[in-house]
Amino acid sequence: MLSVLIIGVFITVLVITSSLGTTFGDSVIAVTPVGEFPQALEFNPSNNNVYVANRDSGIVSAIDGTANKVVKNITVGGSPESLKFNPSNNYTYLANSISNNISVIDGNTNTVADGVKVGSNPVALEFNPFNNYTYVANAISNTVSVIDSSTNMVIIDADVETSPVALEFNPSNNNIYVANRDSGTVSVIDSTNNTVVRNINVENSPVALEFNPSNNNIYVANRDSGTVSVIASSNNTLLENVVVGTEPVALEFNPSNNNIYVANVVSNSVSVIDGVNNTVAETVDVGSVPLALIFNPTNDGIYVAGTLTGTDGLVSVIG
Repeated sequence: MLSVLIIGVFITVLVITSSLGTTFGDSVIAVTPVGEFPQALEFNPSNNNVYVANRDSGIVSAIDGTANKVVKNITVGGSPESLKFNPSNNYTYLANSISNNISVIDGNTNTVADGVKVGSNPVALEFNPFNNYTYVANAISNTVSVIDSSTNMVIIDADVETSPVALEFNPSNNNIYVANRDSGTVSVIDSTNNTVVRNINVENSPVALEFNPSNNNIYVANRDSGTVSVIASSNNTLLENVVVGTEPVALEFNPSNNNIYVANVVSNSVSVIDGVNNTVAETVDVGSVPLALIFNPTNDGIYVAGTLTGTDGLVSVIG
């Protein structure tokens, strides 16, 4: 187990990096102060910025991925919760859960270019490059709004199960996966016609999803079970449940080492699942409450957003 030194009393983005081709050796390489209570991270390869949604500040911090410093704080809507980059228009979409709308951030200027009204309590986003649609999970409406990214208008609201809080796209089958927290299920949306084709039982409180293209599996973080469910997307069935830390809430895949990273809120740790055998290969102590993860391909880093005391915290880099 690796220990991590955290400094300051700010919300941190923790960047975890591994040497290319190796499995272990993670450590913190940078710490970046951002806003209050960061909830989500996203990377824009066109400008090498990492975006941080700061829920209690009502801002998105843009971090230069080279210097690991904030270059701009962007004012958005009420309680920003989730981010998703669209490479077709260089926009980053942001879900404002209290405002019930989506802010559209222009990557050229780091300003809000548009806003889209969606369902009640939007908390998650996903992009499908096959149809250029952005999907929005509305936790209170129990729907997924589908936004046409060419017009930034909602074209349909798909009904799912109770409290959809996470989304993931699988390019191998053109399906959108939806984690329904209060149902303990994952809904599968066929994005050809945007209808639900299956509901898969997992464990208690699924709150995060991640796709591993090397094995075609979908990983599901079950917060209240302390497990990660592994779904075979070839037939959309449950393969196994992997025990991780206490209250896993975020997942991220690192293609440089084929590992799945799991943020465990109560354990103050990140579990590292080997994508070959789906076992926990390593646990990294992060010294703060980890809330969100994102991979930066320019430095093979996993950025981890967490808190230290109350709503204060920072963004650190583990390498």
